[in-house]
Amino acid sequence: MSKVKDYYNSLGITKSASKDEIKKAYRDLARKYHPDLNPDNKNAEDKFKEIQEAYEVLYDDQKRQQYDAFGSTGFNSQAGGGPGFSGSYTYSGDIPSFDEIFKDIFNFSGGQGGPRQQTRGRTGNINDLFGNFGRGAGFSEQKPKNTQHEITVDFDTAIKGGTKDLTINSRDARGKQKSEKLSIKIPPGVDTGSKIRVQGKGEQLGNKRGDLILMVKVQPHKIFRRDKNNIVVDLPITFYEAALGTKVDVPTIDGKAQMVIPPGVQNGSKLRLKNKGVKNLKTGNNGDQYVIIKVVMPDKADKNVLEKLEEIKNSSPYNPRIELEKYT
Repeated sequence: MSKVKDYYNSLGITKSASKDEIKKAYRDLARKYHPDLNPDNKNAEDKFKEIQEAYEVLYDDQKRQQYDAFGSTGFNSQAGGGPGFSGSYTYSGDIPSFDEIFKDIFNFSGGQGGPRQQTRGRTGNINDLFGNFGRGAGFSEQKPKNTQHEITVDFDTAIKGGTKDLTINSRDARGKQKSEKLSIKIPPGVDTGSKIRVQGKGEQLGNKRGDLILMVKVQPHKIFRRDKNNIVVDLPITFYEAALGTKVDVPTIDGKAQMVIPPGVQNGSKLRLKNKGVKNLKTGNNGDQYVIIKVVMPDKADKNVLEKLEEIKNSSPYNPRIELEKYT
């Protein structure tokens, strides 16, 4: 007695599945279990035969109706027909290679519905197998997918641009994994979250490839911080310089620049160096650099300094907490 096969279970679908759902399930499983892509999996060929047989029955409305009524016994290759089934269904277990299956798909051209494709013992419409889900122009309209990869870029390269060597893993037309070495051009001004598109280095589908989308992550700098297209840096100064004012050299992403510190500058004040920031990727204009004043007291002060400070305090008293005293 022939074993009853559950074709719905083979495709991982329910009995109420639409034709589109049957088609999608078959396409996904056919790619997953094709023997050429699973040379080390001894069960792949049997599974591939199983899902092909299930698809060819369930996608055909008449065969599906007969299967729902009488089960898989009506489709036994040697049975010559079962109860209520006129004629026999023959399935060949001769599995074509990965290239054979997809060669005609990628080169397919034709009108609505396409020609019927004869492949080793079974007849089917190539658009039925891997069609473009209702667009009717043939599988040639399908495009290979883009792939994403994260790259880490140092701060200076992100600001000024440069190149980044990268090795990616991809698959060729046969599905065999390979490594590719790429030299990526980094445009000036990229930031964490920026995307760089490399054409023709994504997923392979036949003789076509999608694009590689690189997601940028920028390493932090020891002294510089980035705020969009502006650069921020802390500038320590003495309390003498803060009181009297001075000129100091300030580091920028383009080298040092001289900045005037006004007398009486407050701790935390923000001073600007115009056009010393990052180039805007869209406009090409540079941002600014902001210098944050950090007044640093000496670790120790000798007796003479303390005496002079005492004189200054007595001769020029002021109260910086006068506003707080209203609430105390």
